[in-house]
Amino acid sequence: MDNFVDEGGVCEKWSEYCCWKFPNPLDVLEKLVVSGYCFHGSSRKIDGYVEPQQGCDFVKQSGNEMAVYMTINPLVALFTAIFGGVSEISERRHRCFLKIDKEVVSYPGKPYFAVNDPSMGVDEGYVYVFDRKNEGFEKINGEILSKNKVKPLFVVKIKMDDFEYEVDRLVS
Repeated sequence: MDNFVDEGGVCEKWSEYCCWKFPNPLDVLEKLVVSGYCFHGSSRKIDGYVEPQQGCDFVKQSGNEMAVYMTINPLVALFTAIFGGVSEISERRHRCFLKIDKEVVSYPGKPYFAVNDPSMGVDEGYVYVFDRKNEGFEKINGEILSKNKVKPLFVVKIKMDDFEYEVDRLVS
């Protein structure tokens, strides 16, 4: 994507890069994934490098690395922008399949999102955007990991209203 202004984007200049606001960020993220980008969603504003964090995944071993975790799934990026990095959210789950066919993004099946307390999602979050071809990125179990800190190309600001899916409460 060469011209974010055509997408209705407005750049808020941070010290390290631009944080873009769009009327429909999901559309923009879907165009970006088709163009070879990946995402890291977080409720935290990070103006600089995204640092590796210790993963905590009970399902797959690759989810327990000290790494920056990224996805090519725009819906997962939106979900983690609102519900990731929130100290009151101790557990997060999702099931959301991504299909790209002839540059058209779709989500087969019914996406499922859940956290221990859905009321703790933030009003605004961030999707950090990276080129998937970055040296040092590893694709493991459908995720992209970097064991090193990584600097985003730019950021997309997300509002709670941009995530239009129901988020269930996990029951312990």
